Amino acid sequence: MSLSGFHDTIVAPSTAEGRAALAIVRISGWGAVQIVSKVVSEPEGLWVARSGSSFYTRIHPPSAAGPGEFIDDVVIHVFRAPRSYTGEDLIEITSHGSPVIARQILGALVACGARQAEPGEFSRRAFFNGKIAIEDAELISIKADAHSEAELRGAELAMREKYHRLKKAYDALIALIARVDAEIDFGESDDIEIEDFDERVHEATQSLEALMRESTNRRLNTGFFSVAFTGPPNVGKSSVFNALLNFERSIVSEVPGTTRDYVEAFIEVEGFRVKLIDTAGIRETGESIEARGITLGANAATRADISLRVTDPTDRAPRTQSGNVLLHNKKDLDGWQDALSVSARTGEGMPDLHAWLARELQKKSPELSQIRLSETEMTRLEHVRSRLEEVNAGMEPALLAEDLRNAASELAMLLGENISANSLDYIFSKMCIGK
Repeated sequence: MSLSGFHDTIVAPSTAEGRAALAIVRISGWGAVQIVSKVVSEPEGLWVARSGSSFYTRIHPPSAAGPGEFIDDVVIHVFRAPRSYTGEDLIEITSHGSPVIARQILGALVACGARQAEPGEFSRRAFFNGKIAIEDAELISIKADAHSEAELRGAELAMREKYHRLKKAYDALIALIARVDAEIDFGESDDIEIEDFDERVHEATQSLEALMRESTNRRLNTGFFSVAFTGPPNVGKSSVFNALLNFERSIVSEVPGTTRDYVEAFIEVEGFRVKLIDTAGIRETGESIEARGITLGANAATRADISLRVTDPTDRAPRTQSGNVLLHNKKDLDGWQDALSVSARTGEGMPDLHAWLARELQKKSPELSQIRLSETEMTRLEHVRSRLEEVNAGMEPALLAEDLRNAASELAMLLGENISANSLDYIFSKMCIGK
């Protein structure tokens, strides 16, 4: 988004479309009060309303023939600049939750001069008006996208750690720049004489390298854990899968090879979002479709965070691949007692399986707080690292200062200072329309 439309008055729904008790439409900009006053039955109350106040009124179409023609009864919440989320005049209109009503209110405001907001545009204005930092903007996106408590907690910790490390490296470079400038202005020789200069540059470089090394690309971060059920046909993989879901998602049959492809479904385990994967029974087959399903299931199991090899009374001591955990099903038939023994048919042992999964996911929970960098961030940090590798105390002072400033400038962009338009587009475009 360019800055050409920054002075427009923007409007968007702030609640998801669908059946609900209430819906909120948000409008922000220098013309917010004037535009809303054209569609409310009591415009005088809007003009005199104090920031933070609310009042009841009705919204009507701009072309309403009379007071009897209105869209809905609403509550108007007024936030005057600069005491608002965006730093501009901002009004939130709360109506009944029908998406039809919300669209009619939105259309009325657009007809009176507002423009529909782009994704993240409210938060973008809040950033430019000094209401939030770039770290806060990224946190808003994280909160909107999180599917579980554990994912939210881990992502927030990772984001805080990322900005802490970037800020520490940036402050170290700024301190070195100040010392170099002082040497240029007041030094008694043409050489830079700063104690441990090369060591301090090397320390900053290593810190950034560690950040890049420990990070993963955001696209590879799923935000959930996956658990795959593998094993031969008819051991009860689909039955265990369905038992954990508490409904029949995967077809269960006595006919071998019923599951031709892997089936996926999500559950929550003690605050963790978990994708369960029911795979095709592993066996020799000449049927091409089933063979393809077995291959796809095996690949999915290889990628899974936890792979459970399901057994039954005919197959209690199977050979397992590295990383597999044995899950003994149909214990009601032979009374098998092992670490993980269940009966998907009777439910016996299923609470213990659930508890075991919770413990295993808790052990893996640090993976959810792993620092993640976008491709743009990785590229920029690579530029900084390359510049710092060439910096040393033996350089000509003016060139040394310039190289340090360039490196610091790159970090400043990642921290939201002098940030480029492309970087802002990347951050805010991931948000929903009303944010």
